Amino acid sequence: MSRLMRFLTLVLLLACAPAFAAFEDLGAGARAPGMGNAFTAVADDVYAIHYNPAGLALLSRPELGTSYSKLLLGLSDNSNLSSSFIGYAHPLKQGEKGTAGFSWERFSLDSLYQEQSLTFSYGRLLTKDLGPGSLYGGLNLKYLNRSFGSFPEATNGCSGIACNKGVDPVLSGKKSAGAIDTDLGFLYKLRRRYSFGLAVLHVNQPNVAFAANDSDKLPMAVKLGAAYQSLLSNLAVETDFRRSPLGTMDQIFTVALERWFPRLFVGDFGVRGGLSLGSRDFKQLTTGASYRTGRLGFDYGFSLPIGGIASSGAHRLALSVRFGSMQEADESIELILDAMRKLKSGKMPELKSFGQGLSGSQKLLLDEYLARATSLEAQAKYREALDQVSQALTVSPSDAALLKGFGRLNFVAQAVKELPEYKANPVQAAWHQGILGYLDGNDALAVDKVSYAFGMDPTDRALDAFLSQLELATGLKRLEHKKPAPERYELEQKLTKAASALEDGRYEEVIELSLAVVREDPNNLTAWENLGTAYFATADYTAALNAWEKAYALQTEPSKRSVVKGYLRSIRSILSRPRPPKPVRPAMEPRATASPEEVQQLYNRGVDYYTAGQLEKAKQTFEQVLRVDPSNVPAEKALKRVNEELAPK
Repeated sequence: MSRLMRFLTLVLLLACAPAFAAFEDLGAGARAPGMGNAFTAVADDVYAIHYNPAGLALLSRPELGTSYSKLLLGLSDNSNLSSSFIGYAHPLKQGEKGTAGFSWERFSLDSLYQEQSLTFSYGRLLTKDLGPGSLYGGLNLKYLNRSFGSFPEATNGCSGIACNKGVDPVLSGKKSAGAIDTDLGFLYKLRRRYSFGLAVLHVNQPNVAFAANDSDKLPMAVKLGAAYQSLLSNLAVETDFRRSPLGTMDQIFTVALERWFPRLFVGDFGVRGGLSLGSRDFKQLTTGASYRTGRLGFDYGFSLPIGGIASSGAHRLALSVRFGSMQEADESIELILDAMRKLKSGKMPELKSFGQGLSGSQKLLLDEYLARATSLEAQAKYREALDQVSQALTVSPSDAALLKGFGRLNFVAQAVKELPEYKANPVQAAWHQGILGYLDGNDALAVDKVSYAFGMDPTDRALDAFLSQLELATGLKRLEHKKPAPERYELEQKLTKAASALEDGRYEEVIELSLAVVREDPNNLTAWENLGTAYFATADYTAALNAWEKAYALQTEPSKRSVVKGYLRSIRSILSRPRPPKPVRPAMEPRATASPEEVQQLYNRGVDYYTAGQLEKAKQTFEQVLRVDPSNVPAEKALKRVNEELAPK
């Protein structure tokens, strides 16, 4: 195929998609293309320069991104279509003055044709008080340039089917064209989880024609998107509008899902996928995967057209680097806290299923049954959990992994229907931990915990019978645990109540109970782990570090010592960050006294005032709480929030 025909093939290929031929929106990076380019309402990294400059305002650290893409592989003429991107975004005064960025993008067809764009971007917060959310805005100023190489046909001009052997007026003339372009973007963040994006491309409709007396204006394009962003996932939908080469209005609708799987102290792994449908039989499937740490991110994206152009798809690779001091988001702290809770509660049994041969709807139903069963197991409702697993088996009756889990749970549920007092009774608490260990396949832990429970109450016939059955089922002999002295049993009761409070998020109660335990037993590992977790949850990182250091010294299991060592590194990292000065608390009256119940009632009254919008009364009430209970962390945080809202804007 001649070079001219390959050039014409490019134009035809681009025209097959519902977009304009010149400066086709091919996406940037690999993460967003893996979501079908449904990124207008997400736009939370450096590639916001390409998708929605308003999203630059969400960045808190400088970020560099670069990517390379091989497009439409497997074309019959062996054409090599590729695109490249490099961009940098820099928050000004940690984002207080917005974020500036620039990028360079290039698309090429071998050496025959190329398009380049140089972009200068700026995004910032416009207002924090637009209804219940915040509005961000952004602007792109771009210089566009496209050019083509030399063709033998330039001196062999043709008209229709007859060639006149003369000079082609276009191919022998100007070989490049440039123009100034502008984009606008807006992003509305609603209650942190929801966001809505609008991007308007080619606002001034620049003319990129090669000939001076010709017109080849880029049509204005509009992108509308919405996204739901949870702790570990993004669900995005987007509709794009653009005038086609045929003069009609093209539309593409995309739905995409992204899910992250954090691995504490290792990094985060992410997967994503999207489906796009549009005008002129446009259909496309996309998928991708990522790995990221605090500073580096690696992304891969793949897109496969399933309508129109026949090819083996496009592959994309991207690398991003974040600079500056690391500032963990609230979500990262929540992940560390969640890991601490799991270490404290022990590993929860996981009901596994291969789900082979099931349809999509059957897998969803199976997952729902197993999720309910897992929740019921955690609540010590074993008979109800067994009912849910039985329902799961009706969906996947020959699932070997599921049958194995059913067998263990059936053994437990036939002997113990439930343990309703496991949150307050130390005997039931230890019994429950042993059952969870058995359901997870850890027979040694199961026998040890149930033996310990029996040691606390050797008169419990039901417990004795269950332990005997457990010995037969596991082939392990019970361990001898002496009945604890009354004072020791009292400590176990406090630890059981602390575990319940920790599960429910009542951290002040956890601290009070655990401190009472360590005063009596300074080497109590469980109490120090409780304190480390509760102090971390209340943002008292210095106290959390001290508690986890003591827990690390007392811990003897190598695997758990490694985990706790990771906690210590994270807490020290948090403490090493520059922190804003703590607001000076106003001078208080001499401390009054009140019971814990009265303090709680007073705090609740302050919350009611705040909810009703009576900020001054809320402020006075929280100050009153701190007068009688200066260590009340929730009241201190609430007072800080109220003062921020009362501050003049």
